[in-house]
Amino acid sequence: MSAPPRPDTSGPPPAPSAAIWSRLARLLPDSRAGRILALNALVSSTGSGLFLAGSIIYFTAVVGLSAVQVGVGLSVASAVGFATTVPLGRMADRFGARRMLVLLTGWRAVGYVAYLFATDFWQFLLVACLLYIADHGAPPINQALVGALFDGPQRTRTMGFVRAVRNAGLTVGFGLAGFALADGSTMVFRLLFLGNAASFVISCLLILLLPRVTPRRPDRGADEEPPPNRPPIRDPRYVTVTAGNGVLMLHSTVLLVVLPVWLSQHTTAPTWFLTVLLTVNTVLTVMTQVPVTRFADTLAKAGPASLVSGLLLLLACLLFAGTTAVESQLSVGLILAAAVVALTAGEVLHSAASWQVSFDLAPAEGQGRYLAFFHLGLSAEEIVGPAAALWLLSTTGAVSWLLLGAVFLAAGILVHRTVRAGESPG
Repeated sequence: MSAPPRPDTSGPPPAPSAAIWSRLARLLPDSRAGRILALNALVSSTGSGLFLAGSIIYFTAVVGLSAVQVGVGLSVASAVGFATTVPLGRMADRFGARRMLVLLTGWRAVGYVAYLFATDFWQFLLVACLLYIADHGAPPINQALVGALFDGPQRTRTMGFVRAVRNAGLTVGFGLAGFALADGSTMVFRLLFLGNAASFVISCLLILLLPRVTPRRPDRGADEEPPPNRPPIRDPRYVTVTAGNGVLMLHSTVLLVVLPVWLSQHTTAPTWFLTVLLTVNTVLTVMTQVPVTRFADTLAKAGPASLVSGLLLLLACLLFAGTTAVESQLSVGLILAAAVVALTAGEVLHSAASWQVSFDLAPAEGQGRYLAFFHLGLSAEEIVGPAAALWLLSTTGAVSWLLLGAVFLAAGILVHRTVRAGESPG
């Protein structure tokens, strides 16, 4: 019997990097528009990381403002941004999300340069108020642009890419700023501000590469009247899910505000372990946000996903509270790590569900203003959440975790029931 023919190995062997690049390609959005949006998020968030890492030190050490003045100024600016978010969303419905996003992104580039010319509190306050109008208005309009460019599950998946790379970009920006801040000179601080402004200039150019889109309009018969132009505040379902989403957003306050205080003052864990926990959260978010979107890529899935996210956040709170029951640093560290994993799981699932809910419960004619209204829940949490959570922690100690967990669960149930009631029969 003759031997079977041997395979031809005369050709060049496949490059080892080919398989790696193939896998990396699968981690990117499928469409050109999706890749541009992801790159835009990476660039702008890297610049934001540069700014956030050094801004407070610059305003206090270089400009000479007190910490109280900076805090008051940013709080007033946040209130201004809160008040102008929905009007900007209404403008996006009228003039197009792409056009408005280019305007606001350019506005942000100019605003971050203007900070360098502020030499007293009132100048700082004026620049901050003008800048926060764009800072608060841009994210929902960016989401509206995603809604105009994509249909169905692809919208939530694209938002997942955007959030994942935004987390990665912030981490890169923080790292670059850390190296720069080691110098400590005024020029280095100014370069961080200019680097952030430059990132928004690049962002403008990237947005202009996206296709022109017009607001979506549902198909109607010639004699069919359009629905009334109802503002979102008069839509009970949308108000309810906006409030529930704002409460679920407390997970960011738990991670960035409550956890550092809890770890340093109420556990035996070393302070440096906080860096480990924050790194775990960032890495898991970047790795899992896109895959998790498949569990909430329809309205029928998004409701239960909101409930599950509330349960996961409840579990995280119970684990945080459990650190008071042990003394060993190793045991405390393991429980804290498990709590952060549960918190991150609830966070990424909640994010995916919130995108789908905010898209599907908003009318096609009003995506801009409805998504802007939905983001008010996030803004309200940023204004009220840190103070309320720290007050609760200072007055009730470990019991605060049980109360926070109950609030998370109640919010998950509320969103789930509201979404289920709002699902269309078809």
